[in-house]
Amino acid sequence: MQVDKHWKSLVITDLGRLLVKAFSLCCAGLVLPAIRAYEYASKLDSICSSDMEMKLFEILLDSFCKEGSVRVASEYLEEKVKLHPSWVPSTKVYNILLNGWFRSRKLKQAERLWIRMQQENVKTSVVTYGTLVEGYCRMGRVETAMELLSDMRKEGIEPNAIVYNPIIYALGEAGNLKEALGMMERLMVLESGPTISTYNSLVAGFCKAGDLVGASKILKMMISKGFVPTLTTYNCFFKYFAKEGKIEEGLNLYNKLVESGHIPDRLTYHLLVKMLCKQERLGLVLQVMKEMRARGCDLDLVTCTMLIHLLLKMQKFDEACAEFEDLIRRGIIPQYLTYEKMSDELKKQRLSKLAQKLCDMMASVPHSTKLPNTYGRKEDISRKREASILRKAQVMTGIDVPEDD
Repeated sequence: MQVDKHWKSLVITDLGRLLVKAFSLCCAGLVLPAIRAYEYASKLDSICSSDMEMKLFEILLDSFCKEGSVRVASEYLEEKVKLHPSWVPSTKVYNILLNGWFRSRKLKQAERLWIRMQQENVKTSVVTYGTLVEGYCRMGRVETAMELLSDMRKEGIEPNAIVYNPIIYALGEAGNLKEALGMMERLMVLESGPTISTYNSLVAGFCKAGDLVGASKILKMMISKGFVPTLTTYNCFFKYFAKEGKIEEGLNLYNKLVESGHIPDRLTYHLLVKMLCKQERLGLVLQVMKEMRARGCDLDLVTCTMLIHLLLKMQKFDEACAEFEDLIRRGIIPQYLTYEKMSDELKKQRLSKLAQKLCDMMASVPHSTKLPNTYGRKEDISRKREASILRKAQVMTGIDVPEDD
């Protein structure tokens, strides 16, 4: 294949840099350029005469899958197999495609690929089964995932935490804590044993079920086994405190974390602010936000939106508008939903000057006027519906904010 100067510039002898280039082309949505760069590189003597060609192919497919182009990756594999019948894809190639189909929530395609792997006697590994188990758990098919454990043993593959962790997490999320603990016990007797993710999954499950005693027991167990709890561990407790409005317990845990040298992350602060806003504790909200900023965590859209909604609820309209203005000043565009709620309330209170100021501020920045379907202009929106609207607005921000589940 004749390659012009542009494609020659893409080919770098160092494999690592070449893989980065192929990945960057995939990320940019340049599917054909990425394939052409790979095909030219695979013909170089230094690559085609070693296992580098397969590694490069694996990275190419992985890049496609991570960018959501699983079908492109699958079709290119089929094309390559047809053109080179003697070429045998690695197990990792199939694992990558399996993971891609599951992450795209294409269960039929994933299962079809798994059947093909079995028919072609592809050598499977613990990673293969880990991919299958995690995929089924993600699709809510935890029973099917558990059945794979016996299939693994029949093939002489010993399950480890990679396989057990998704099952334990899925069972905990579903409230099947007894089964989750049973899986934990099975993992404990294996040489690999549980990981910190295993313990965190159980803590999350118990906290979600409102069983703080059970969650605390898991916490003590993990510490006794030499694992140091992380912010992920403690955020499970904060999520419960936020849901139940347990301000004293939440603030006590926060103070203990800070005193022990932990630096709270953004999710910790989101949970704290959410908890305090639900109880209309404005003074504490402002104090937590002050500490959030002092610890190097910028006030983001979600945090400020919760504050604005609280101020609006408490009829502190001047302060709400000031926060809205501060968002725009910092280059953050408020949700249109927030603007609509504020505008409606200001008009209802006949605060025409503030309403006009708000309108001018929103008009000064590019914004979408799309609203969730549940948004209504009725004056007597229930608390429950307001909470639903706020959650959907937070989802629209693209930031992982905890739900009231």
